[in-house]
Amino acid sequence: MSGETKEAAGLTFLDRPNSYIGRSVPRPNARRLLEGRGTYVDDVPAARLAHVAFLRSPHAHARILSIDTADAKAMPGVIAVVTGAELATVCTPWIGVLGHFKGLRSAPQHALALDRVAWVGEPFCAVVAHSRAEAEDALGVVAVEFEPLPAVVDMETALDPGTPAIHADLGDNLAFERTLDVGEVEGALEGEVVAELGMDRRGGGDEGRLPVGHRRQGLGLHGADAHCVLGLRPAYGEDRAERRGP
Repeated sequence: MSGETKEAAGLTFLDRPNSYIGRSVPRPNARRLLEGRGTYVDDVPAARLAHVAFLRSPHAHARILSIDTADAKAMPGVIAVVTGAELATVCTPWIGVLGHFKGLRSAPQHALALDRVAWVGEPFCAVVAHSRAEAEDALGVVAVEFEPLPAVVDMETALDPGTPAIHADLGDNLAFERTLDVGEVEGALEGEVVAELGMDRRGGGDEGRLPVGHRRQGLGLHGADAHCVLGLRPAYGEDRAERRGP
């Protein structure tokens, strides 16, 4: 059927036999995953495996006055206990900006908070142990003292003149601003759109390499993050990265 004939019949590219839009697409791996036979990062055995657990901030904004890790280091099975200051000697802070978002601002983000936490759940101390249980037990004896600071918890007032800037170096709490007015938005939202997405992320590696397994999309993006933060040379063709030097 020619292009003119298709248009006359009211057909579009969505009517092609191989179009996925508006159709139920069978997944060849669905039965295997539903039966519990999938292989994920936690299922991949690794030699000399250690486990890490993080101590996270209970405050939305606070200054860290002191951290005492002596008791945690003496706990059974503990390999190391590190704070933000210690980890900062080997990890470069990450700045979360994107080239296609001109004007996007981000404060440097350390692997572990240094002297201040800026959100509930921000990690500031890590315990590495032979098992997950031993790492979590050691977290319970880390002694930390906070000084709560004014928090910003309302987007509507975050830009008000009297609201403190969480990252003083940025001047205010505005990270990015863009105005878009494209297409018939109201009309498009009148219909119901349902999207389903499934992912299977697995990891592995061998000697002389640092394998990074994760459960998200964007393998290349996470590889680039590892490159910047840990000083790694990414091997993009294999979704791997290896450390240079001794």
